[in-house]
Amino acid sequence: MSHILLLIDHPENRRLLAEWLQKRYQVTLADSKEALHQPFDLGMIDGPALSRLSKEVQTRKAAERPRFLPFILAVSRPDVNLFKQHLWESVDELIIHPVDQVELQVRIEVLLRSRQFSSELKLRNDDLEAYSQALMHDLRAPVRAVGSFAKLLVEEQKEKLDERGKHHLDRIQSVAEQAWDMIDALLNFSRLERKEITLRTVRLDSVIESCLRDLQEEIEAANAQVVIQGDLVPIQADTTLLKMALTDLLSNAIKYVSPGTRPHVILSTSMMPPRCRIQIQDNGIGISSENQRRIFSPFVRLHSVEEYPGIGLGLSTVQKVVEMMGGQAGVESVSDRGSLFWIELGLGNEEKHGN
Repeated sequence: MSHILLLIDHPENRRLLAEWLQKRYQVTLADSKEALHQPFDLGMIDGPALSRLSKEVQTRKAAERPRFLPFILAVSRPDVNLFKQHLWESVDELIIHPVDQVELQVRIEVLLRSRQFSSELKLRNDDLEAYSQALMHDLRAPVRAVGSFAKLLVEEQKEKLDERGKHHLDRIQSVAEQAWDMIDALLNFSRLERKEITLRTVRLDSVIESCLRDLQEEIEAANAQVVIQGDLVPIQADTTLLKMALTDLLSNAIKYVSPGTRPHVILSTSMMPPRCRIQIQDNGIGISSENQRRIFSPFVRLHSVEEYPGIGLGLSTVQKVVEMMGGQAGVESVSDRGSLFWIELGLGNEEKHGN
């Protein structure tokens, strides 16, 4: 039986609703925020209660994600305008009383069905994730064994092999390393959804400095030139996720250039209140228009591993972590004329208020 939580301050409305709902559902009457911590499938709230508990309702809904936890706001017609601002951050349906009982039951049933579907989908996704995690962990053992035996052959038998045999042995080691890197990348990619996100005001200059330190060897090996332009304003982000996205984009800008070309990378920002756009321009090989949407999908590679190493998860990771922070990512590019990758995230609190 579905469980409905009634957060109705008006005593008579609470009594009438409870009497009617209890014929079909399990009902809990509540008048404090503590009730929001208990399990329930749908909340019904009136105007005065929403004024007191809007933040708590939003927090409870966020804690349920990706499951859908619906709330219905019941108000009189004169009070509707009082709750327009940020209304849909807290509630999913609005009813104006007096309301027809049949109409009310239809709305409740639709929301409860959506709740059930989201719960079933979460269970299936959890099962699929558990299966994929177990599969990837199980794959580690044979890949490790192949790599270990290939290493032993190199150490003990390589001198006995002809050039063809040595070539095949080198290929075995290379493929084993690629498989190991792919398993690690898949595990890290699948764990992203479970990461706890902490959005706060982050100093962009500090994050970029950290990214460049991590990429120092790569920059020096390619003799790359990295230029920072624009005001590095504070933004709203999760520091770990932002660093992950920028590191991937900077690394790609250094890597995907024509042979013999010195990488030239420009990182710039532009204000688009209430957002900030971070742009990474390169002088690389570029991307054709028909491939620009595909490259953000997992495992899409436009070039062979021999040309440009990788497994095709970098840009899909960038898009995923940026969307997890409530932002957007995209690209503008022309084949053989370089690319401009960009991400947009909210401005930090002080920038929003013009400080």
